[in-house]
Amino acid sequence: MMLRQLVLSWLLVMPTMGWQARSSIAMMAPNPEISKAAADSCDAKVRLLEANAGTGKRQTISLSEEEMNSYLALVIGPNYHPSLKSVLLRFNDGRVVAVATIDFDHLNFSSTQFLNGLIRSLLTGMHTLMVSGNAVSGEGKANFNLGEARIDTVALPNILVAEIISAVGRKQQPPFDPMQPTPLPYHIQKIDVRSRYIVLYQ
Repeated sequence: MMLRQLVLSWLLVMPTMGWQARSSIAMMAPNPEISKAAADSCDAKVRLLEANAGTGKRQTISLSEEEMNSYLALVIGPNYHPSLKSVLLRFNDGRVVAVATIDFDHLNFSSTQFLNGLIRSLLTGMHTLMVSGNAVSGEGKANFNLGEARIDTVALPNILVAEIISAVGRKQQPPFDPMQPTPLPYHIQKIDVRSRYIVLYQ
């Protein structure tokens, strides 16, 4: 479903990192307002993108934190794979913070036997993953440069965090690897992250 792909591409295309200063990521933790009106507004803008795709016409669409988080919670959330319970976003001038609640009992890992065993020995059941980094996009693709990460209150090495995010991405519909540059739907060429909103260039 293309509607789902737009949000999942953006939101799950945002993780690969390592823990630095706890305060910087904690201070940016999302605390969004969720509303049906904001979700409906986001849905209407996605439909504008869909209608304009392939026409050759340029279009710029802005989506606020409230619109994105409401859309994720009320429209996309019910269709998440059981491994992903929720996602919240915050935007701040090129930087993105995402907080996801993950059920590790519903994940499969394709990494080496060592990494697979290490992740499973450390993480079972429900945990909160918080990641922060810079969004990079252009020529119709987007990826995420990771800066900081933690599971609950514990810092994990980049290689473990990357495998966790990849595993969550592979479980979604459509499946994809968030660690790789991901094609954007609807002929979107670039995404700019501003303070409390993003701009999509079609």
